[in-house]
Amino acid sequence: MKVLFTDIETTDLKGLMGRILCCSFLSLDNEPYTFRLDEKPYKGKSKIDDSRLAVAIRNEWEKYDLVVVHNGRLFDIPFVNARLAKAGERPFNPHFIMDTRWFLNSSSMRIGSAKLENAQKFFNLGEEKTPIAWEQWQLASSLEKSAMDEVVEHCEQDVLVLRELYPHVLPYVKTLHR
Repeated sequence: MKVLFTDIETTDLKGLMGRILCCSFLSLDNEPYTFRLDEKPYKGKSKIDDSRLAVAIRNEWEKYDLVVVHNGRLFDIPFVNARLAKAGERPFNPHFIMDTRWFLNSSSMRIGSAKLENAQKFFNLGEEKTPIAWEQWQLASSLEKSAMDEVVEHCEQDVLVLRELYPHVLPYVKTLHR
């Protein structure tokens, strides 16, 4: 089974006003890689056109049997689908999705907070999330290179934490859904 850990970073929490800045990907045995709005071939016709990036993300996700996300069922996937709809493209058609957040504060276990940073601390993971200042998000939204570099580093670190969290959550998974 081909497993992918993924995370997106955006300029807003809603697809109406926000756009995708980047998406990081990580398999079980490789290094993270990232598609970025400020780099070819993902650049759109303008700084606010993320349609090529959204399509590339969907296509990359669909190469895998299992897509592992953290709060991706409620954020990442619906956000990308909103941006795909804006571009007149079809939505993401997953094989299976596993959202680790659902297992941290549910009937599976209750650690107290389902945030990825708190799961990282609870399980004493070796990888750690990186802090990022609000000003960097604002600069990244204008595609300023050094700010985008920091956002990409933050996103890649998130997928490294997610991959390390995966074996702690996996024993609680009884079924997988699309």
